[in-house]
This record gives sequence, C-alpha cells and structure tokens, in this order.
Amino acid sequence: MPTTFAQFKEEVLALYEAKKIRHELDDLMVNPSPANLRDYCLVRLSEGLPQTDIDILQKFFDPQKKEKSLEDAISKYNTGSLKALQKFILSITQNPGNRVVKLLAILVDYKPRPFQISYNPPQTDRPDNPPPTDEKDNPPSTDEKDNPPPTDEKDNPPSTDGPDDPPPTDGPDNPPPTDEKDNPPSTDGPDDPPPTDEKDKVSQLRYFYKKNKIAIRFSAATSLIVVIFIIIGIITPSDCMCWNGERYIQIDCQNKTQRYQVIGLDKEKLEHFRKITRLDTLGLKDLGNIWYSKIDNEIEFFTAPGFHPVQPRRSLKATTKYIFETYAGKKIENNQNKQYGIMQKQ
Repeated sequence: MPTTFAQFKEEVLALYEAKKIRHELDDLMVNPSPANLRDYCLVRLSEGLPQTDIDILQKFFDPQKKEKSLEDAISKYNTGSLKALQKFILSITQNPGNRVVKLLAILVDYKPRPFQISYNPPQTDRPDNPPPTDEKDNPPSTDEKDNPPPTDEKDNPPSTDGPDDPPPTDGPDNPPPTDEKDNPPSTDGPDDPPPTDEKDKVSQLRYFYKKNKIAIRFSAATSLIVVIFIIIGIITPSDCMCWNGERYIQIDCQNKTQRYQVIGLDKEKLEHFRKITRLDTLGLKDLGNIWYSKIDNEIEFFTAPGFHPVQPRRSLKATTKYIFETYAGKKIENNQNKQYGIMQKQ
C-alpha cells in the first residue's frame, strides 16, 4: 500500500500500462481522448460504484451540484477540461492534480482506493528496548559516607612549580603554544588576490547552463506555449454542438432552438461520428469500424464508438458478424431503405 501520494500516482499509472499490455482495458481507455474518457466515466458510473468513488466523481464533474444528477453533469461536462487526465495517461505531464489521479484510479479499478495518508503508530516501550533509567530513581548502591566523592585536590593536584617557575600567562612574550598549530598566521599580503568564491559560483552557473541548455530552452518554450493556450482559452468563448439526427453540428452555446441536447464541442466526434443511413454500402470488411445500438428493438449503426447521441446512458457496441448479417444484410435492404428514406432527404 503506498504511503505517499507520489507512490500512489506511480502505481495507478503503472496499472493502466499493465492492463493495456494485457488487453484488459475498454476500447474507450485504449484510445484516451477527452471524449472517450468522459464516456467511460459514464460506463463506470453505470456499473455501480461505492460511495467513495461517487464522491470523487461528484467533486470532479459537479462540485457545486448544479445539475439534477451526476449522470447529467458528466454528459454535459466540457471535454476540454479532461485534457489534463489525457496528458497524465500519456505521460505528457508529470504533476497532475490530485483529483485527476484519483479519477484515473477509478477508471482502471485500482485497489485499494481512495488514497489516504497513513501515519506511523507511536513507538511503544518494548522488552528489547527498556526505557532509560533515572539516576535519581535508582541511586548507586555504594554509600556516600563510606566512599566520599573525590576532592578538588585529588582531581587537581597542586602545582609543583617553584617560585622561580611561575605559571605561564598569555602575553606577547608567552603566546599560547597551541595558537600557531591551530590557527597559523595568515600569509595573505597586500598583493594576494581576493577569494574566488564568486568566480566559482559564476563558473558553476555557466557550466550548469551549458550542460542543460537544451532542457532549459525546452522548458521555457513549453511554458510560453502553455501561457498562450491559457490566454486563448480565456479570450475565446467555448463552442458547442448538438445532434441533428445524422451527425453532430457546431452551434452557438446559447442556441435554444435545437431539438436535441446541446453539449460541449468535441472536434473528434464532430468530424468522425456519423449515423450510417446507407447500409447497402457496407460489407463484412467494415466490421471493425461499425458500432450499433439496439433500443426498443430498433437497430442503429454508427461510424465510431461511444454512447448513443440521443440517449447518452446507452453505450454503443462493436458490430459482430451475426448482427451485421441479421440487420444489415441484403434480405432487409428494402426495409432499411424505407426506414431511413426520410432522413436521407433531410
């Protein structure tokens, strides 16, 4: 169990890489785009999570609880804000926020979670390490009367120097014998150069810059790019999109005239997510690129994975050979052309 959040972060990311190698990840996590990460959060929520995980999702997607439900908050969440999670998964950033790491722990089902700081229990007295004894509590066994403490005369016997040999005193004629050994006289003269500490520091800085010149320039350029993107994100208003029955179209976020739900702009879905209306153009060679949904016994086919654009709680499934031959074969071609005729006119 990790004892620091740094260890917890490393183990969560390592678990993602291990599951990816073992092919244990969902398709949405194998390609961790911001839209796929948001969609997989809905999948994990539908699987029945403990209350601790739900609290983390609530704090991440709707901390002020403005939406009616957590599902609505995740569905309406701006995918641009999930780029930090994508960069952490792809090891582009090394210092993600705590909520980003805890969210990834939920998505990869890291256990135990959530991370909590563990404190070492206070040390207790053990038989092997008895507490130190106090001399006051355990006095010596000898009697002070029988064994009196040594007197100053024994510790410091009187000097045997005679009157002709007075004790040495510190003075100009009798310098202390240890001064020359411990503190030799300075040999610096007026012509000696000053200390080179400042020169050494300058040399060390030059050496450090020369050795890490590329890294320093890269860090500076990265910081500048980040600042530019932040300024652009603040100045430029975020766009939105909505489903028009066949594909996503870009609209103004304040547009209230749309039939379907208005969500944050996702360029990947805007360009590649389509509803397939001409089933007669498909073949078995397209099986790896077709996804379907079956709602109220109605089969619909799409060009990308994710969730149903009208019912976001229903995820799309990869089309199998059986589903393709049953619902997209030539034997129901006439029925499908009739069913999707109106949409083709639109």
